[in-house]
Amino acid sequence: MAAKLSNDDLRSISRIYSEWVSEKCQKHFSILVTGKTGVGKSRLVNALVGKPVAQEGRLRTACTDTVTAHRVVIYGVEVVVWDSPGLQDGSCNERFYLADMKQKLDRGFDVMIYCLSMTETRFQDADKNAIRVMTEFFGKDLWKKAVVALNFANRISDPDEEDELAYFMNEKYSWNKAIDEFLSDLGIDCKVRDAIPVVPTGTYKKLRLPTCENWLSELWISCYSVMSDSSGLTWYRINQDRVRFPGSSTAPQEYSAAAVACSHSCEGDNQLLIPERDTTQGPDDLGDIPREIPLNQEQEEKFWKKIWSAFVNGCRKVKLMVSNLSHAVLKSINREEA
Repeated sequence: MAAKLSNDDLRSISRIYSEWVSEKCQKHFSILVTGKTGVGKSRLVNALVGKPVAQEGRLRTACTDTVTAHRVVIYGVEVVVWDSPGLQDGSCNERFYLADMKQKLDRGFDVMIYCLSMTETRFQDADKNAIRVMTEFFGKDLWKKAVVALNFANRISDPDEEDELAYFMNEKYSWNKAIDEFLSDLGIDCKVRDAIPVVPTGTYKKLRLPTCENWLSELWISCYSVMSDSSGLTWYRINQDRVRFPGSSTAPQEYSAAAVACSHSCEGDNQLLIPERDTTQGPDDLGDIPREIPLNQEQEEKFWKKIWSAFVNGCRKVKLMVSNLSHAVLKSINREEA
């Protein structure tokens, strides 16, 4: 536990931790989102990023013969959202489309979100074909950084109005099973398949679903869980004023050591270690995009355990000092920094 450390030890770890985060934080972050047109990709990504990056609904211009990039800078990080609906919509030459995608994604991506509609009665052939050709073209490792979003989950309801939770869970199980079986047929390793989060998602105004209190929080932590260490830290950096830990303030004024260090790495060595507010999008520009991503206790534990493991294994200077301790050390530092 953190209590075994002296104040000097905590200060030393905090300093090393900030240096480590500064080294790991990225200045570019890419999200590949794919799925049929009209499946809710733009609203989903806007909710995750916290900015109206991609045009939604009738505002957007349909373009399915090429991969479209939407860009925004958040706290010094260039966030690029790659939208690729063409494979599912059957409106493109597959070989040309994939070659175009590979060229534009020459840096790779930090997370892929494959969007399906949970209201569909079955796993559509168009989606199966898209998944097949993407796997063949990009390789099976594609799925190590993947999350499957079951959109429009708020529309799922028991037609007999008897047991909404049981009906919803059965629908989700059916999707999990169908996705797992298809990926197995493609030769995706069992461990990789088991690690792919399948997350039901709803609307901005209905964040609660039968299986969770807040689908956005569940999707956010699921994306975080499949990312690399540096991607995960940058993911938090992008959302530092929206993520809420249990018991934290609801006002976006407190920043953890991770956020502060990321701010330092993105804004230059001569800047103070205090993140400036991002004024590129005012509060009135967000529309109905959720302002907060509140993590529950379990999600908070996932967050700190992942960072702790990467920090300890990546820093020899602290490995012996904290070998018998847990991620509670970082939680303690985070409270001190707030």
